[in-house]
Amino acid sequence: MKLSAMLVGLGSSVCICACTGLTQMQDTAAKFDLGVHTASNAELGLFNQVQAAECARNFYTQGFDFATAVPDKNTGQYRLSDSILDLRPSACVHQELTDPELRMRQKLLEAITLYADAIQSLTNGTSETGLGKNATDLAGDIKTLATQQKFTTEAQGDAAVLNTAVTTIAAMIIDHSSYKHVKDAALAMQKPLSIVVARLKTENSDDAVGLESKTDSLANEMRSALSAARDKFGPASFLDVVAARASFQSLIVAAPNVQTLNDTLDAIVRANDALGRSTDGGAIPEIADLISRAQQASTLFNSSK
Repeated sequence: MKLSAMLVGLGSSVCICACTGLTQMQDTAAKFDLGVHTASNAELGLFNQVQAAECARNFYTQGFDFATAVPDKNTGQYRLSDSILDLRPSACVHQELTDPELRMRQKLLEAITLYADAIQSLTNGTSETGLGKNATDLAGDIKTLATQQKFTTEAQGDAAVLNTAVTTIAAMIIDHSSYKHVKDAALAMQKPLSIVVARLKTENSDDAVGLESKTDSLANEMRSALSAARDKFGPASFLDVVAARASFQSLIVAAPNVQTLNDTLDAIVRANDALGRSTDGGAIPEIADLISRAQQASTLFNSSK
């Protein structure tokens, strides 16, 4: 009886440890999922800033051309191209980050967030590891785009690598239950995830340069207008200078601290690498770091002016 009692106690102890390990891994995977989704939200904030900046820049360019237009000496009429001034926000046509390009970048983000969802589902401890039809359908769409080489980069060879990485991640999302452990899935996806993150970081840096150039261009146009006001009104144009400074501060979309966002994306890769080395979850500093960075980036890129 004593031996039986001891075996029962030992079995209970093993069960508690196993259950505790599962609970720890569930908690760890859930935090990883939270960090990735929060980082994705920050990325979406940058996308919105880029398109908003382009719309603002296009409007002010149009307004500057309208204000500085000179009528024809013979007819006294303005050229048709100098008379265009569309005040409707809906009139904006995105040319730098086009709507199709935006959708493709969103697909890269969706691949990462769905991957994080798949990692979390592996910790359920039951046969219910599916993500649901909507998620698997979305992953299927992403995989189709990648197999058709729809994700582009400046270099053709890099594009092939990127599309292969996206295909690999999408395939894992669709059939992630083939992985028995989070560790195995994380290890298998480390390289593809790193490739996708590297592409997003490159695009973020390019966006920052574009936003900065728009600020410089607007400043030059406002200075031209102030010079004309000085020529006409003399000292009274100082009031225009004061008003212009206030207007400039309210109009520009300042180049964001993209490095903060890129560091957050790097944190996703580090956190995934840590998952690939973890056996039972628990406290993983890299995931805590991811959540902290992601929250800061989300606040930075989604705060109103």
